[in-house]
Amino acid sequence: MIKIIQDFLPRPLFDYMKLVVESEKGMFWNFNPRNLQPQSKASGAENFKFGKTLYVHPGLDGKNEEIYDQELMPLFGLFQQFMMVHMQPRCRGIVEEGTECKLVRMKMNLYPNQSEQVKHGVHNDIHANGAPRPDIITSVFNFHTCNGSTILYEKDKDGRFSDDSKEVVVPSTENSMIMFNNTHPHYGITQNDTPARIVLNTNLEKAFVDPFSTGKDGKQTFEALDDYF
Repeated sequence: MIKIIQDFLPRPLFDYMKLVVESEKGMFWNFNPRNLQPQSKASGAENFKFGKTLYVHPGLDGKNEEIYDQELMPLFGLFQQFMMVHMQPRCRGIVEEGTECKLVRMKMNLYPNQSEQVKHGVHNDIHANGAPRPDIITSVFNFHTCNGSTILYEKDKDGRFSDDSKEVVVPSTENSMIMFNNTHPHYGITQNDTPARIVLNTNLEKAFVDPFSTGKDGKQTFEALDDYF
């Protein structure tokens, strides 16, 4: 499932957040010599970018350490609430029952102008046991309008991701967000018409939903976790 949302944030809030991410004094970017993990062999994984990690949930990638940017998360943590507006109630969960969806990871990426458009590596954000987690919702939020883009793959006619999967090209338009199930492979293409392209990448664990249900005819049906959010 893929959703493209224009004018994602109220304009005054977006304008303020854009000032923050473009600030010369408030933002300290880390140089990433690769845009994907060292174990990735995907073409384009070796291309560089700049990044800033805002949050990592304890237990992610087998690590018990929580990362929380105390300066920026009180502001950027608002993105979870705005994302949940575009989720089904069953995926948001209930706070009082401890079943609410959870923030798993949030980070920003900055792609400098390299004079030509560069394709980064195809990937899925969050894995478990060597496979993309189907209970995760991924999003890419754009701070700039430019000729960079995010490319996603849809399932083929057999409900799988394969060489026959259709590409969905999502242009980089400021204050727009694309939300999709983590199982969709995706990648970014950098820009060469603006000095930089900055995006916010967020991953949420949706509330548990039993994929099995019984219809009026008494037959049990199965709904894949990555078909909805």
